[in-house]
Amino acid sequence: MADEYIYDVHHVARENDGTLICRCPHCQDIIGLDSYDAEDVMGEQYQCRCGGWFQIDHIVHRVKGELPANKGIPG
Repeated sequence: MADEYIYDVHHVARENDGTLICRCPHCQDIIGLDSYDAEDVMGEQYQCRCGGWFQIDHIVHRVKGELPANKGIPG
């Protein structure tokens, strides 16, 4: 069960079809963002299948290859 904190996501990557993905900071599952441009998702909030909420940080970095673990601890 996810906690209620809305964590920031700092890294996105591209799937083979070009869509953006990120790692849920609550459960670490990979989530599709239904967008092709990082600029379109910056500042947007999403809810994962685990029930946790996260938002794409305004200074998001696109990475190639494996997405790093994304557990943002508040404070």
